[in-house]
Formats: sequence, C-alpha cells, structure tokens
Amino acid sequence: MNPKIIYPIPKRQSSLYLKLRNIFRIVFLIASIVCVAVNIITADKAWSVVVLWSLYGLWQFAFSFKLVEFSFYSLFIRVIIFCAVLLVLIDKFLISGWASLVVPIVLFSGLLIMFIYYLVTYNKKERHLMSIFVLGLLSIIQIPFYNHTWPIENWLAFAFQIGIFVLFIILVISNWKDILFEIKARFMTKV
Repeated sequence: MNPKIIYPIPKRQSSLYLKLRNIFRIVFLIASIVCVAVNIITADKAWSVVVLWSLYGLWQFAFSFKLVEFSFYSLFIRVIIFCAVLLVLIDKFLISGWASLVVPIVLFSGLLIMFIYYLVTYNKKERHLMSIFVLGLLSIIQIPFYNHTWPIENWLAFAFQIGIFVLFIILVISNWKDILFEIKARFMTKV
C-alpha cells in the first residue's frame, strides 16, 4: 500500500533564517516583559495589552507560517480578524467610543472582498468556503456587542451590521450544500 502524501513537504529553512527567528523570539519576549512591567509600574491605562497583541500579530505574520492552509483566503481573513481585535483592544484600553463604528466597517469590507473573490474564483480548485464562513460567523457574533441600546444611536454602524448579516445569509443560502459538506469533512463524519 502506497499512502498519498496530502500535506506539503516543508521546505528546508536556512540556518540564517532560523537564527534570525530565534533572535527575534528573544527580542519579542523581552519587549513583552518590559512593556508589561513598565505598564504595571506606571499604573497607567493598559496600553501593554495593545502592544502585546501587536507583537503577537507581527510574530504570526512574519515568522509563523501555516503550511496547510496558507493561501490568499486564510492570510487575508487572519489579517481582518487581527485588525478587528486590535481595534477593539484600542477602544477598550486606550481611547473608547469609536470602535462601534470602525469594527463593523472593517468586518463588512473584509467579508465583502472575500465574498467577491470567492465568486470570481468559484470554478477554480482553490476554494476556501469555510474560511469565509468563519469570518462571517465572527462578524455576526460582534453585532450584539455594539448594538445593545434601543433606539439605536449609531445608524451607520447598524447599516454595516445589516450588510454583514445580509452577506452572510446570501453566502449560506447560495452554498448550503458545500457548507454542509465542508462541516462534515472537518468533523470527519460520514459524507
């Protein structure tokens, strides 16, 4: 029996890259510890949380590549989610009051771009429907956090959240068979 190799064979990394990665790992850890210590000593706003998330994002996008699902879809969706979380952290820990408008715009724009790109590349083999589905779910989950008052005060954010909801419903209705197939395949049930 000859098993098929379905995962990509990792490319051999140069020793210079591995040394640089280890140096940056140490620098990032020291910077994280120093930021948290300075923030605790100064007893200021929790700006170190924003710095830690930014360092984590920089590490993920510069030095930690996913081998299996590394494509335009996954990279773009990771960037959108990272930016949305960064905006929420800045709103909660530094300057509050503006994320309720900006986060829905960022999520709607990202979901719209991914949906259009998905429709353009529909017949190609590179289809990552579950990545777009997860981004849509995360976009739907944020809606109750920013519209919890009635009557609604921020109509522009509400309009973008309605746009997110409509895009998500269109995605689910137009691809429900593929979504069910992907869910069954992900959770290894009978297909």
